[in-house]
Amino acid sequence: MPTLTIEYQTDAERMALEQAIAYVQNLNQLAQTAEHGTVLAVCEQLALSGGRQLLRETLAAALQTRADTTDAKKKFPATAARGGTPVGF
Repeated sequence: MPTLTIEYQTDAERMALEQAIAYVQNLNQLAQTAEHGTVLAVCEQLALSGGRQLLRETLAAALQTRADTTDAKKKFPATAARGGTPVGF
């Protein structure tokens, strides 16, 4: 069986990648096991429900990462070389 190595920077990114891989595996499994004549319908149903869930979770993770980063910057703002104004504010 082939293997895949993926580099990621955060646990949220790793989880999103794992969820995407699981989604594709589920879709392929469903396509192989669906009754004749129902493959498109059942795969579309998973694509709509599972795909929507995957997008919702990855969007939430991306926004949470941004919020965490912003909060960390507010706790320890870098000061500009002149004027002492926090960078990014």
